[in-house]
Amino acid sequence: VSTQSTGRETVHADRMPQSLYKNLNSSNWQDRYSGIAELLDLCIKQTADVRMCIVRVSDAFTPRLKDPNSKVNLYALQCLLRMLPHLETSLDQVLTPFTEQLVPNLASQRANIVTLTSQILDGFRVHVDNPQLVCEYCRIIKSQNNPRIKPIILDKISDMIRDVHEVRPKLVEQMTVPIIMDHSECLVQTNGVNSLGSYVGRLACLLYQCMGNKLLTEINRLKPSTVGTIREYLVANT
Repeated sequence: VSTQSTGRETVHADRMPQSLYKNLNSSNWQDRYSGIAELLDLCIKQTADVRMCIVRVSDAFTPRLKDPNSKVNLYALQCLLRMLPHLETSLDQVLTPFTEQLVPNLASQRANIVTLTSQILDGFRVHVDNPQLVCEYCRIIKSQNNPRIKPIILDKISDMIRDVHEVRPKLVEQMTVPIIMDHSECLVQTNGVNSLGSYVGRLACLLYQCMGNKLLTEINRLKPSTVGTIREYLVANT
């Protein structure tokens, strides 16, 4: 641990075995696998220490969430799912590094990878600040074009929107209304329950239930024909 580091994190980082960082960053996949097992054990036995140095731990661990070795990749996801109840709100500090490594897994051809990743993202809802999580998922939607990933993240935003709107209405509206507007054509052209438009539609309907006619006022900047179609969609589906 660098002697230039200051504050409480240094004290707790000293309690992390140096083998942890060495193994997690090793070029040998078996060492990386061992490093993940070591971190899980530390999360269970030295929970407070791991939480206090979560930034450094995150830097070493998060690349393993999309490790090029399939065994390491799978094991990292399995272990993270078990770590969540121990790490809890310390994850608020490192949410973006975690999601940046996790989200690409949603496009994997391996069903177990997709399922585990989705379960972890659902676990964030239990253990991470939800308003922050909505912001993070909205950021992902704005930067993500993969057709496999977008519907999953849209669904997770929809799952949280009512509860978060109750406590942070302005934040929710600021983050989600632009998503509806950016995907307005997709919503207009929706055809079938599994189309992207159906996921945008679910979010729009839930947002309409929260905002009422204020949502219609917000989308008035769109072309009139689009506004009319969205209005009809919302009235018919809410």
